[in-house]
Amino acid sequence: MIKRLYIDNYKSLVNFELQLQDLTLLLGPNGVGKTSVLDVMFALRQLVSGIVKVNDKSSFPTPTLTRWQSRDKQVFELDAVLDEDVLRYRLEVEHERSNRKARIALETLESEGGPLFRFHLGDVNLYRDDCSQGPAFYADWSESAMARVPPRHDNQKLTKFLEFMRKVIVCGLYPANFETESSTEDAVVQRDGRNFSAWYRHVLLERQELVPKLTEALKEVIAGFYGIRMEKVGLDTRALMVMFDQFGKRYELRLDEISDGQRALIALYSLVRLAAAGQGYTLFLDEPDNYIALAEIQPWLIELADACGEQVPQAVLCSHHPELIDYLGGDRGLVLRREISGVTIVRPSRDMAIEGGMKLSEVIARGWEL
Repeated sequence: MIKRLYIDNYKSLVNFELQLQDLTLLLGPNGVGKTSVLDVMFALRQLVSGIVKVNDKSSFPTPTLTRWQSRDKQVFELDAVLDEDVLRYRLEVEHERSNRKARIALETLESEGGPLFRFHLGDVNLYRDDCSQGPAFYADWSESAMARVPPRHDNQKLTKFLEFMRKVIVCGLYPANFETESSTEDAVVQRDGRNFSAWYRHVLLERQELVPKLTEALKEVIAGFYGIRMEKVGLDTRALMVMFDQFGKRYELRLDEISDGQRALIALYSLVRLAAAGQGYTLFLDEPDNYIALAEIQPWLIELADACGEQVPQAVLCSHHPELIDYLGGDRGLVLRREISGVTIVRPSRDMAIEGGMKLSEVIARGWEL
């Protein structure tokens, strides 16, 4: 799991640090940087997976620099506990504001025993699991050099970290954009979840045995739900069909024919039941309560909370919803707030003064300060 995330000079996040648990709720008003935290995690995941370059729009382009500062370097650190190892990944990105170009000045991975990888100004130094010196070579400054390191018998810690990062799912579901048909099998869920069908198709190949449990869970929360199947509609194209058993008959609807709320529920339960169940996926979800009814939130939330730390290694949620705030905010909440300087600070929600038996959501609704 990720136990610490450090961000400096990214939008409103300056010298900003989060200490995360197996289940963490990020709280705070709009504009304080909650989504920016998820954007950083998504960018790190894409960069370290070798999908994007540092200057790409979904990575760390120059416009992400903190506007009221003149510094041209961004710094990101991530501490991950993997089995018994504590690994620290550090990335330093240098920008040229005049032409909006960015490059990686430093990329490192260290264990408690010493270095495992170092990429500095184009020069790469590899280290073995015992932190002894390995081979060196030159790499492109515009992309993660670590993403290109193949697994070997003597770099298992680095390989473990790369596998962990590739299993980070970051998304804020936008069901209206969900694509019903897919011609590919996508291993990665896109930032808005639009490729859910392609991702579900991929999961079917990997974890078919988990589908019955997903079906049973969805029967409890979607009226008349009977099941999901992928229908062949072209040579390589499949359409996600949702089956119902209502009014004495069974019928099917395409994914784009059911409501946004039903699509969101199918995606949310799939993330817990399929993506994270025993496979090591870490979830960062932006306002998962959008589009679903009040009575539907708590069953999913309880399921996620029960799974976190075991079937689901870790989940980080951003939400304004009273149900999530009151359920998680007491000892799992982190409140983000902008100071007069514009910088975002973070404090545990348990530090908030709550009087007279008021709920945390009510305290926040009244705008009370920490």
